[in-house]
Amino acid sequence: MLFSNFFSVKRKPVFSQSPLLLELFTERLDRAQVIESYPVDVFEVSHVVLDGRHYYQITCSKDFLELMKKTKIVLNEIVDDPHIVEIDLISFSTILKHVSNIILQHLNKYVLDDHLKRKLSLIYAFEFMRLSRLLPLILDHKVQEFYSDSPCSRIYLDHVEWGRCLTNIQLTQEEIQAITTHMQTFSGYSLDYTSNSLKTDWQIDDIVCRISLDIAPLSVTGFILDARKISSKIYTLPELIKSDTLSKDLAISLLFFLNLGRNLTIIGETNSGKTTLLNSLDLFISPEKRRVYVEDVLESMNLIHYNYHQAKYRVTPYDVGVGGKTKSSEVIKILHRSPNIIVLGEIQTEEHSRALFSSLASGIRGLQTFHSTSVDQAFRRWMFSHKINPVSLNELDLIILMNKTSNFPTRRRVASVCEVIPRDSSVSTGLLPPSIDEVYTRDMNGELVCLRSFDKTHMFKKLCEVYPETYLRQLYERMYQLLSPLLDENMDFSTLVTEVSDLWCKLNEQFHI
Repeated sequence: MLFSNFFSVKRKPVFSQSPLLLELFTERLDRAQVIESYPVDVFEVSHVVLDGRHYYQITCSKDFLELMKKTKIVLNEIVDDPHIVEIDLISFSTILKHVSNIILQHLNKYVLDDHLKRKLSLIYAFEFMRLSRLLPLILDHKVQEFYSDSPCSRIYLDHVEWGRCLTNIQLTQEEIQAITTHMQTFSGYSLDYTSNSLKTDWQIDDIVCRISLDIAPLSVTGFILDARKISSKIYTLPELIKSDTLSKDLAISLLFFLNLGRNLTIIGETNSGKTTLLNSLDLFISPEKRRVYVEDVLESMNLIHYNYHQAKYRVTPYDVGVGGKTKSSEVIKILHRSPNIIVLGEIQTEEHSRALFSSLASGIRGLQTFHSTSVDQAFRRWMFSHKINPVSLNELDLIILMNKTSNFPTRRRVASVCEVIPRDSSVSTGLLPPSIDEVYTRDMNGELVCLRSFDKTHMFKKLCEVYPETYLRQLYERMYQLLSPLLDENMDFSTLVTEVSDLWCKLNEQFHI
């Protein structure tokens, strides 16, 4: 019933007019200078300059245009198809696949190869959902993010190579209504006067778009859309090392401390690679450790089918409003479920920060990310915005600062690594944050430089209070010996996971970690 109401299947056909995507192809910038073009599936996108502004123009071949005009009747046919409502799970990907399959059956009456039918079925499924003009932006891997600031403004985007570009797409009221309806359906939450924001994911094959929508009265214009591409490609530590996101020595040091129960916070600006680094480190932590994840948006990797121990909990998104399951309430319950590591994802609010420092005060260590451009700024946000007692900041252990270059193509790198040094309680007033020592930094040439070896760090001294120093040194040497060749090689994901499991098997036999 929900699916039937959602698509208003009993309505009269509304596809007698030209599909929105066909209209987009006719909106050409005739006086524009074309700088560069490349194909995106059946489309072609061009970098165009007109009147001093950079545009992202979408076109397709004349043959494909004629094919769409010839086959668009299937959009009317599927409205009355009784199978359209036969679906159990309501999500963007399942509905898209369901509608595409039904359209594919209606396209069988045309003499077309299977590959072309599948392309058309995807396009018409998006047209059926009134999202077709967004499809090229979603399919293009070089488009990092796209935006609509109001119903009367054009969509613009951030391109990996071309930077910020305008498009010739201005959403219609019908498209705005469709997007708003989809957001409520797929997120499971409603938009109203008291709840003005929603966030959800739209996934097509290996492409994930994180869609954020704001409406009035929060949005002055009544409608603001932000769609950020979340690559579902899993970047592993060997790949990040090869791209100079971090060094091999740093990776091994971080894994050494993480597997011995130290806490790691990754900070940085939006889209600086925080979650990517968190996931790549998570993969290399011993599979035997019980990981518990408490996230409002699931960004962690699914490693259960590789026999990693992962318990995942989803809490109410912070922008939905009051009520529901919070990170704090779930952390309190989880503390009694014997986790070795808690992964809290992104710490966004005062409530999230309470959850983080509650787990740290209970002796549970883990991984989390936090939006900040410096360690000092992070401390100020926690102390003054989130009202965290400065004494609690002593529990943070290691902080990694990520940054990204402002020029295109964008590079995401570890800018520095700091360790938190608690202030002497005898002289501390309780109002000052802990001091920090930089362990790694980038020099003037952009090279990641180690300022202090692992055994000269405060973290190592803390571990020496629990383990014999000779044991720690031998463990590090053995980890380096086993990890070093693994981090140097390029191998497929499944093979890498197997090698990581074998590595920890060998380490556990000798060191009983």
